[in-house]
Amino acid sequence: MSATVVRQRGSTWTVVEYKILQARKYWRAVVIVGLVTPLFYLLALGVGLGVVVNRNSGGQLGVPYLVFVAPAFLTAAALQVATNEAAFPVMGGFRWERLFHGIAATPLRPLQIADGVLWWITIRVSLNSAVYLAILAAFGGAHRWQVVFAVPAAVLCGMAFGAPVAALSATLRNDGQAFNVVFRFIVTPMFLFSGTFYPISQLPGWAQALAHVSPLWHGTELARDAAIGGLSSFAVLGHLAFLVVWLVVGVSLARWRFRVRLEE
Repeated sequence: MSATVVRQRGSTWTVVEYKILQARKYWRAVVIVGLVTPLFYLLALGVGLGVVVNRNSGGQLGVPYLVFVAPAFLTAAALQVATNEAAFPVMGGFRWERLFHGIAATPLRPLQIADGVLWWITIRVSLNSAVYLAILAAFGGAHRWQVVFAVPAAVLCGMAFGAPVAALSATLRNDGQAFNVVFRFIVTPMFLFSGTFYPISQLPGWAQALAHVSPLWHGTELARDAAIGGLSSFAVLGHLAFLVVWLVVGVSLARWRFRVRLEE
């Protein structure tokens, strides 16, 4: 991709602007996936399975199952979208398209390019999360107005994991086989064992310990607290601190790997 597609001004938002213009080519697919995926999840698991759970749980959850599981779906979707955007698109920008090398030939610096990519992923995750919240609210998944804070919790969770993945993508020089490990052995287990479908107290001790180091569990706890409450202020601060540390480390690694790759 020619560097002329990027305006000759040194701004992180130039990269964001380019990514937005690029997304216009596939916006229909993004909208369809963003609408259909949450709809199917909520219908099949939140509503369909929820009837069975509500009938047999004896009210142990304290709220209808849809209200319990909806914020977890929101957070899991944010993490998956962030991971997808930070994986092959970023690696392709270095290896196949050499887009980032072209942009680096302009006044933009590697750190600005890295920040632009991360801000674009943040915007993408934020829009997807807002749509997700609107759909779950339409199906009765919004128990109280504070559920709107589940969106920033989901975005923080998604970027806390997406930023390190972007750093990995900027490092890989093969065809991305490492992503198979990320998706199969990290993302999928996180989705299954981070309190998405049931409290982690139902898991054995070793599995609970793994859940405690999962960004998705911390994000789910924050989103679920926004949706139904129940966490102490200390617990909320602990979850926030965990995700912020992941985010800061991930952003630092991504900036470093972009700089090393583009200055070679």
